[in-house]
Amino acid sequence: MTEIEDKRKLLANPLHGIVIPIGLILFGTWLFSWSYMPYTIAFIIVVCSVQYYLATQRRSSMHQTIWRDFELIDRTMVAPMTAIYRFKLGRDDEVLDIPTGHHLSCVFTIDGKDELRYYSPISNQFDVGFFDILVKHYPNGKVTSKLATVQIGQTVKFRGPVGSLDYKPNANKTLGLIAGGTGITPILQVITSVITNPEDETELKLIFACQAPNELLLKSELDSIAEKYPKLSVYYTVDRPTEDWTGGVGYVSKKMIEDMFGDGKQDTKVMMSGPPAMKSHVHELLEELEWDKEKIFYF
Repeated sequence: MTEIEDKRKLLANPLHGIVIPIGLILFGTWLFSWSYMPYTIAFIIVVCSVQYYLATQRRSSMHQTIWRDFELIDRTMVAPMTAIYRFKLGRDDEVLDIPTGHHLSCVFTIDGKDELRYYSPISNQFDVGFFDILVKHYPNGKVTSKLATVQIGQTVKFRGPVGSLDYKPNANKTLGLIAGGTGITPILQVITSVITNPEDETELKLIFACQAPNELLLKSELDSIAEKYPKLSVYYTVDRPTEDWTGGVGYVSKKMIEDMFGDGKQDTKVMMSGPPAMKSHVHELLEELEWDKEKIFYF
């Protein structure tokens, strides 16, 4: 973080940005000329009103507990039965500022009952005016089927953030990341957080598993990041490889984990996101490798 940004945050604090300057102005007026006090008070009222207005304008349009409507402005198919949905934020200059690895709640009322699902935004802090979510559609999925019927210009209710990850830069030398399918979305948040923070020197090692090569969502984005940022290395594995496939084959294995992350004695924290069956499988592997439970996080 630059010195300019630090000063900006300092002045955003009510104590430093309003209370102390007002106190100094009042003290100076009292000290030098009491007769100017009415003008000083009028000036202070104007300043406080402007600050209140600006604070209101800066307020996030996403609320943690209140459902709010967000307009769908784009939908892009990126894989079979998988699409990126883009929703408009309340202001053109607003960014979706949520903690690393956290999710948004989405709700639809279906047959008189509220159905909730959680999605990890894949947009980052440099994307202004919108946020993106990656959604895989299932034939019998209540919410995903409903979401697929939403037209451009219509709205969907969201609230958030939701999550328990408390990521701290440089807390570990290495992050061992394991993702399955759309489980790549919170993992991508972690990757983005690390590579966009010059002070975060954490190494990133990702094992990304899917059934087929064309289901490796956001692979081109991951390859581009890995090419630009040497701190990220990626290993892909699929169950049904094509003839030209050159990556790994099969489920995530102990050998893959050992080759990428080393053993549990290393200063490496594992973060896992994927289907329940995959989480259970990886959990068993980490137990067999005697990985410390304190060094494992499941999204």
